[in-house]
Amino acid sequence: MTGWVWMTPFVGALIGWLTNYLAIKMLFRPRQPKFIFGLLLQGVIPRRQRDLALKIGEVVEEELLKSEDILNAIDTEELRGHLAVVIETRLDRFLREKVFRGDFLSERILSREAVQRVKRALVSELVNLFPLEVEAAIKQLVEKVNIRKIVADRVEQFDFERLERIVYRVANTELFWVEISGGILGFLIGMLQVLFLRAMQG
Repeated sequence: MTGWVWMTPFVGALIGWLTNYLAIKMLFRPRQPKFIFGLLLQGVIPRRQRDLALKIGEVVEEELLKSEDILNAIDTEELRGHLAVVIETRLDRFLREKVFRGDFLSERILSREAVQRVKRALVSELVNLFPLEVEAAIKQLVEKVNIRKIVADRVEQFDFERLERIVYRVANTELFWVEISGGILGFLIGMLQVLFLRAMQG
């Protein structure tokens, strides 16, 4: 067995690494269709941009943007408390500026204590109605607005150069290991070939 045979694992490692490297690059490149030796070449994502946009819009509309999830996210004790404070503040201003300073209502007809009781009951009722009214509004929004088309149009117009930078920034380590694993696999296959040839010659 010649010494050149032992280069096989390293050649395999180079081929494996290069194959995975090119496969990752060809997800985004070339961005515009190019003909090389009569073959049409274009990155997978730019070529399937419209299909990808439609599928993302479909997923968002059917799986992600549900009125129940939005309602659960905003119907919290903290938000209810904040809402009660806002409503009470507005009612206090209304009573101070419109009721007790004008002829609309005087203390001789309804005492301040009675007004405060009515005010507290009104605040409580409005706070309890909040999730029901919000749920109805969200359901109408989801039904009337074409979420799928809006998302699909935005994704289709998205700058894929920017998307590529985002993907590499987020998954840089994982993509690096995909490249390295190709080299390792190529090296192991090369070693198996060498051992097989050696066994055949032995």
